[in-house]
Amino acid sequence: MRAAWHEVWGCARGPVVRLAPATRLAVGFGLFAACLIAPGATAWGLAVIAGTTTLWVVTCRVPVRMVRSTVVLGLVLFLPYFLLVPFTSTGPGAGVAGGATPVSVPLGIVSHGLAVMLVSLGVVASLSKSDLREALARLPVPRMVAAILLQIVQQTSTLFAETRRIGAAMAVRGATGGAGAAWRVLVSLPRVWLPRVADRAERVATAMELRGFCDDELRPLRPARMAAADLLGLVLTAVILGAAVLVRSGPRR
Repeated sequence: MRAAWHEVWGCARGPVVRLAPATRLAVGFGLFAACLIAPGATAWGLAVIAGTTTLWVVTCRVPVRMVRSTVVLGLVLFLPYFLLVPFTSTGPGAGVAGGATPVSVPLGIVSHGLAVMLVSLGVVASLSKSDLREALARLPVPRMVAAILLQIVQQTSTLFAETRRIGAAMAVRGATGGAGAAWRVLVSLPRVWLPRVADRAERVATAMELRGFCDDELRPLRPARMAAADLLGLVLTAVILGAAVLVRSGPRR
């Protein structure tokens, strides 16, 4: 992916963006759970996973290049599990569920892995950082967990940006040519990157302390707006989650 990961936040332009931030996060979490609950090695389970993932990505309208990059990354990560199929036995005591085939396990891993990656991408793309803060402030999330998550998002973005600036400065100075130059960059990186990153993190922490970030409890800054579309999104999420549970508890097909 050419864009840095912190630039994915809030890049979606689909109808999901019109929902309240808390609704977007709740719907994303529900669809994430549905993709994990549905069995990935059965026809009905694959139908629920594929339909849920496609519906979410389309309604979020995530940029195609980001979806393509995520799918490629997922295939690179999970397809090698199929290499274990020749070494999987279906005999008694082999650890494979009754009626399952050796392909069932890697198929489940690939389907679940790709689904949760794409659902997570849709959640991140549909929420800006301020939307994420509003969603965490309104949902019943422990305040300590919400504060830590917000800091991870904020600091990760800052570190990514600082790292890209350092890389651009090194490229301008000819650090990209030859194995010798690459080795010198690798050796000197801890002395260049770590001090600058630590200094940037310290400046951000000082600025937050001066603005009283830690003095007040996390609270919403915008008026709540729950419309009929939010209710419809929550109902559809509950239906999909119920379908995943039904497929999971029903007979394997």
